[in-house]
Amino acid sequence: MKNLRTQHTLHIQLHGSEPAIWRRIEVDGSMTLERFHEVLQGALGWTNSHLHLYMDRNPFIRGQIAAGEQPTTWLMASSIDDGLEGEDETGSTLTQALARSGGTLWYEYDLGDSWMHLITEESSRPLDPEAPEARVLDGALRVPLEDCGGLGGWYEMLKLSRVPSANPDRSYIVDWFRAHFGYFTPVDPEAFDAAAANLRVRLLLGGIPQDTATGKWLSTLPVHARMVLAEFLHTLGIDVFARPATAEMPEEAPRAMASILWWINACEGTGLPLTAAGYLSPSVLPEVIAGIGWQHEDFVQFGGKTEVHLHGIHDFRLMLMDVGLLKAQGKKLVATPAALRVAADPAKLWTHLAKRARNSARDKVSYDATMLALLAAAGEGDADGKAIEARTNEGMRLLEYVHHDGRTIEDTDFNRLGDRYLAITKAFRMAVLENGNRGRAPGLERAFALAVLRS
Repeated sequence: MKNLRTQHTLHIQLHGSEPAIWRRIEVDGSMTLERFHEVLQGALGWTNSHLHLYMDRNPFIRGQIAAGEQPTTWLMASSIDDGLEGEDETGSTLTQALARSGGTLWYEYDLGDSWMHLITEESSRPLDPEAPEARVLDGALRVPLEDCGGLGGWYEMLKLSRVPSANPDRSYIVDWFRAHFGYFTPVDPEAFDAAAANLRVRLLLGGIPQDTATGKWLSTLPVHARMVLAEFLHTLGIDVFARPATAEMPEEAPRAMASILWWINACEGTGLPLTAAGYLSPSVLPEVIAGIGWQHEDFVQFGGKTEVHLHGIHDFRLMLMDVGLLKAQGKKLVATPAALRVAADPAKLWTHLAKRARNSARDKVSYDATMLALLAAAGEGDADGKAIEARTNEGMRLLEYVHHDGRTIEDTDFNRLGDRYLAITKAFRMAVLENGNRGRAPGLERAFALAVLRS
């Protein structure tokens, strides 16, 4: 059967922009105008938070309608329900609309600021069945920030943002503009990234796969936050559509995991004795402390004699049980079969830890804060704890969290990275830093955060 579907190459330009803000895309013409709107939002980088419509005539030129012709406006179903006159955009395909308009459409987004776009058909051909439904080929510049008052307001913001001392009467514009320069939402008016644009298009058209840590998490988020954070992951080199990847292991990882490996080896076979209450027997504590190399930890200096008082040792053991490397068997602490499989291969042990480092998603607040902190640690491995904390809370605001009384989330409200992750990275630091847990190993921790996010 002959392929009757058409693939269009379109040029989209934000009307009045100078220099031009534009995109070139390829798109399956059989999609409805409603679905094409999603393509435009992703390709251009708008937030899909306002009304829109299509027109088949230039709205800036009067008297262009010949006798007997009837101009067409395609509207959202909700706009028709509100009394606006026009055709329902769900009833026309892109190919049909281009045929009726002679290859040129006007697309208006946000009927207040009125972002008007000229869509011009450059070419068409029978649809390539192997081609994606839509893809961005090229473009230039980012679109303006929304709700800024149209192009005039945008250019005024750009002008004022470049002036060291702006007019005090207009300082609120500068503050509003700069407020968008967040860690996860940087604003670069000169930026255009075709790969990021295609990522947005894919997310809007088809959702996100959930077979990776990031995919599962992003699928639980509000649409705007999902788009922002998926694009941020793109800047980290993480493709949210990729299959789970083998965790990349830095050169110092085997040394960092030495204390974990000691536990596995010590618990192989007969294991380590436990008390009736399930704690490590006091008789083996000196052996454990020496074996994992934690003689420099503060609790040793303070003379702790039982695991109850040695919180670091206790947390370390519980973490290894949580991630499936150790288990209690009767009155013994023994290595699991999984631990024995990975013990001889540092890369496999690293991958196992990365896959199991996240705490349960059942506690949604902690889960979101942990994933955001992982993003902050992965993106800025040399950042100190306060910076990561502030970025985590910025992310919580992006996810629309507020206090129960409506107060805004502050930069110090959430500092959770998850018990497992904290215990693992503490073990790493204790192994590679001379001052133990009083410091950071930024390169190592960044690599591990990336491994967790890719798992």
